[in-house]
Amino acid sequence: MAEMGLADRVRLIAGNYLEDELPGGADLAWISAIAHQNSRAENRRLFAAALRSLRPGGHIAVRDIVMDPSRTSPAAGSLFAVNMLVATAGGGTFTFEEMNADLEAAGFTEVTCARRDQGMNSIVTAMKPVHA
Repeated sequence: MAEMGLADRVRLIAGNYLEDELPGGADLAWISAIAHQNSRAENRRLFAAALRSLRPGGHIAVRDIVMDPSRTSPAAGSLFAVNMLVATAGGGTFTFEEMNADLEAAGFTEVTCARRDQGMNSIVTAMKPVHA
């Protein structure tokens, strides 16, 4: 970050995202390759915590696998869902519709799939309402 001249614009804070409150005043909450480890209920709590940490008009970006409604595509996501079934208490791969519902339940609006990828690099974005 220092080499790119961003060190004064980024603050890194250690913590447990399922237990600790996230710091406030952020413009962006970047949730990268985490959603698949959680149940939908855990993701709703995480998304709600991210919403609280954002300034009005701030954004969340969730980088993860995004499944088609059939849950058979992308193929890597289907196989990864089995891995999450075995390796986590409630994790899995989720469809855009599920992520949309979970982000909206947390209070976000304008949910979009900004990038679609066959692997872990799809990005779903949403906005904290300005009036919130």
